[in-house]
Amino acid sequence: MSLTSAYPALPAFTVALVALFMKTTLTSGLQVVSRVRAGVFPIPEDARLMRKRPADAEADFVRRCANVWRNDTENLPLFLALALAYVLLGAPAQAAQVLFGAYVVLRYVHTLVFLLGLQPWRAVLYLAGMVVCWTMALKSIALLLAGT
Repeated sequence: MSLTSAYPALPAFTVALVALFMKTTLTSGLQVVSRVRAGVFPIPEDARLMRKRPADAEADFVRRCANVWRNDTENLPLFLALALAYVLLGAPAQAAQVLFGAYVVLRYVHTLVFLLGLQPWRAVLYLAGMVVCWTMALKSIALLLAGT
């Protein structure tokens, strides 16, 4: 028996995991490029490397990138844990594709909106992502109860 026949939602989980990994690493890369372009380096060894004086604070856009990163490190682990539990409980492939796909799209758009500083859209997108997570949580409990 293959993993995908035992866990039909595993391919959707894998795609979501890779897509979210790509998003966070691209955000990190954008932060580095933005820091170099701004020429502002608050960490002394970075400033020395770039032959600059240490700055008192990060450039605004660099700080915004750091906030996106922090938001991802707060939210993505919860999604991934819920998604993995949902997969391991035997989630149907199509339901997982819809839920995982929706979450990934919401997080990509959330990142763009966060970088552009657009409220209330950032909050709306965050709440939509939470709806996806709550849906997975409830579906996981239903699958768990159905299996007992």
